[in-house]
Amino acid sequence: MVDSPSMTAEAQARRASAEKRLASLEEEIVRLRRELATLGAEQRLPGLYLTVEVAGTTALLPVEAVLEVVRLVAIEPLPAARAHVVGTMLYRGTPAVVVDLAAMLGVRREPDLDAHLVICGGSRTVALLVDRVRDLVESPLLVDGSIATEARTPWDGTGLMAGLCRTPEGLRPLLRASAVLAVEGA
Repeated sequence: MVDSPSMTAEAQARRASAEKRLASLEEEIVRLRRELATLGAEQRLPGLYLTVEVAGTTALLPVEAVLEVVRLVAIEPLPAARAHVVGTMLYRGTPAVVVDLAAMLGVRREPDLDAHLVICGGSRTVALLVDRVRDLVESPLLVDGSIATEARTPWDGTGLMAGLCRTPEGLRPLLRASAVLAVEGA
């Protein structure tokens, strides 16, 4: 996010400190979810999780990371950006980097006109380009480590996975909000 010129140095320092503490808390949540997974029993994760569909696969994203879901809008390309960085857009007057999750899965495609942008907030605003948002899942079951190592998903190599959850529709990867917001090259 671009700081306004009128923001004082003290306000910038407080903002940087808050962003650092938030990133630390998100990392702690990931560590705790992994610890629960290694305890051998399935555990319910508190809260709501958005189910996104990308390149024929689905994943869960914690709702607390999501500001809004919007339809695909015009995106300004970024020259010399990584393949998964589509460009930028304005979200309510704030620049947002648009990251194509399908490209992170190694799928090259032109998004459909009915694709969605999942706007995530943090130290910067990131818009995740997904094929569609399917539903909300409340308190999914985090599966234990032995099942997680047996169930391979396309998300395994992205560095975005925090674990694997059992939902009524089957096993779905759980994406780490902090990793999504800190996508390399975004």
